[in-house]
Amino acid sequence: MKRKYQLKPIAACLLILPAAAMAQSGQVSTLSPVQVTPDTFTSKERAQATSDFVIEADAIRRSPATNLSELLIEQGFAVEATPTDHGENTLVLRGFHTEHLMTEVNGKLLILIDGRRSGVANIRQIALSNVERVEVLRGPDMFRYSMGSPGGVINVVTRKGGPERFGGSIRMGYGSFDTQRIGIDLHGKVDDFDYLVGYERGRVARDYKDGEGEKVHNTKTDGTERLNFNLGYTFGERHRISVDGYHYKVDAAHRPSYVDEEGEIRDANYTDRETQLFYLNYDGSSQDGHLSWNANIGQGKDVYETWSGNLYPKGQKVSTDRAQGSLSYTSSRFDLTGGVDYIKYDVENSSSARGAFLQKGGRDPEWAGKGFPMHPTSETTQWGAYMVGTLKLMEGALNLSGGLRYEYVRAKDKAVGDEHYDRVPYFSSRGITSRDQLPTKRSFSHVSPTLGVSYLPTEWLKLRANYTQGWRAPSGRQLFASSFYEDYGAPGDPRLSPEFTKAFEAGFDIAHEHWRLSATYFRYDVKDNIYIYPGVREDGTGAQGRVMMNVDKRIQEGFEVQASANVAPLLGYSSVELRPYFNVTHMTRKDEVVREGGPGMLGAWWPITRVPDTTMSYGVRFHHPASQFSGNLNFSYYGKQYGGRANVTDGPLVGFGRFTVANLSLRKRLWGSDVSNSLDVKLDINNLFDRQYSYLGKVPDDAYAYPGRSFYLSMIYNF
Repeated sequence: MKRKYQLKPIAACLLILPAAAMAQSGQVSTLSPVQVTPDTFTSKERAQATSDFVIEADAIRRSPATNLSELLIEQGFAVEATPTDHGENTLVLRGFHTEHLMTEVNGKLLILIDGRRSGVANIRQIALSNVERVEVLRGPDMFRYSMGSPGGVINVVTRKGGPERFGGSIRMGYGSFDTQRIGIDLHGKVDDFDYLVGYERGRVARDYKDGEGEKVHNTKTDGTERLNFNLGYTFGERHRISVDGYHYKVDAAHRPSYVDEEGEIRDANYTDRETQLFYLNYDGSSQDGHLSWNANIGQGKDVYETWSGNLYPKGQKVSTDRAQGSLSYTSSRFDLTGGVDYIKYDVENSSSARGAFLQKGGRDPEWAGKGFPMHPTSETTQWGAYMVGTLKLMEGALNLSGGLRYEYVRAKDKAVGDEHYDRVPYFSSRGITSRDQLPTKRSFSHVSPTLGVSYLPTEWLKLRANYTQGWRAPSGRQLFASSFYEDYGAPGDPRLSPEFTKAFEAGFDIAHEHWRLSATYFRYDVKDNIYIYPGVREDGTGAQGRVMMNVDKRIQEGFEVQASANVAPLLGYSSVELRPYFNVTHMTRKDEVVREGGPGMLGAWWPITRVPDTTMSYGVRFHHPASQFSGNLNFSYYGKQYGGRANVTDGPLVGFGRFTVANLSLRKRLWGSDVSNSLDVKLDINNLFDRQYSYLGKVPDDAYAYPGRSFYLSMIYNF
């Protein structure tokens, strides 16, 4: 066991004192002031009746994060993160999760790229090299995309082509555990044609060590690559046709494993993954700018396969077709937007309900030891239409917002007739003796409202409140899945009901020239929550195995606070930015009951699993223009949470969490003063104080430890 150093988080501030000291140089008086946050709300912010959270480009640039998962953790969001690319990185927002089972349609949150469904459930898949900002959308903004994400929608806004000249950047880096990455971005504009292309490839060639200095076996990744492009043509000054695409691929991301007494590595499997998106887009506006419209069609593919030397390969392929369009009118008195959207998910899986028969030595004469190949299992189709608007009164001091969204969902079981299709054993205890007793098609529809108000008694203070009804139909996979792998050991139930959520939030925002403060109270009452749960017998005694089921009631309640301030002007340094920040989400209640008023275990209220009671991010961002030196010191606190339940009679597993991880990022311009023809060096130090921790369970009883202190040094040439 290596020696541990107990350092106070405040001591880390010593690492950034040189930046503040530079502000005392004689050059400061000749510099232009650092750009600061506007001292009033923008017109968009004034009208918003929900909490507004945006991660701007500057914060992304100064972050050590390389993907969306790491960035959201740094900003104080809860993420069930894996340290490598082998598994899912599930975002938790106010108690709601992105999809745990690799399929976007099953999730309670949506991840958008440029306002369109990404098809991505694993937030680690989204790189940050060409991201302008990340937005959290709720209320009317959420209704533009889905009413099944009442906790919020994450929208990743990427850069477009331009400016006039040809430019770009090349970056190369090397770090701990033999981590290597290289990337290139190209952008420009020729007459009316603009373009942007980005590519990145990396690998982790050695297993990492945890905060105790112990090696975590089988944690390297053979290769990861990301490609994105956006090609556009503008005509008539106000019309643009474009194509854009996104490609993500992981080659053999190894899963953390253990070594037995004989020194053999056990559970040594790895994951291959590939995601592709392609869109054709059209955007236009009227000459006066009041009217605007857009339309797009696209296709996507997401493939996930896990390989092991001891078991059959298993995986999933999801193909999607999607389209959407909208028309908006804006004026000084009101804004109005209407739109339609469509998406279809076709799911294939490589295992079936008789998956145990397929292992080596299994009883299946044809497929034993080989694995059952990809075959269609379910189909889910969604149509939606919405109308949202804002009425601006008292010269914009009072804003009334609202809207309606209609959704129609159709799901189909495509595994009927498959020789390995057999769901009956899982339902025999509930009186189901034949497949013919279970439906193979389901359809659902619903209309939900959203209502909000924002009021500005002064130019620097905004009061707001919003009520939104959320609704989400069960997906084809949740209804009809028949394999162990399709749903992690829980078969689908064709009799599931849709979820219904009542969402309410209220809060205030303060905007000042040098500081911002926001606070929000929220409460969600969920009826018939669709969840993988240890089943309970009708008399409320004992477990009945894991099943996909409707949980009667679920309550998620808490508050959020965000604050930041540039304190440098208060110290007399107008040309330096020194900005402490603080973001916290605290759950005051997170409980659920399988059947309220039911006998025994059925009527007991349980803590919601996989939701930390508190997540908090705090730190300091700094920037010294004279020396072109900037950085970010960040502390991320992850509160207590409960793991999943192996047996409902055991109650929640032992809680874990309550740890803080510190990261430091420093960036320095080596030569060149303009954006082009310059060279930067960037140093990222993750887990600065070598903390032993895990987002998945208690170490070492329930989960493997995450990487200890690691370094990554990169060079960025801008041209």
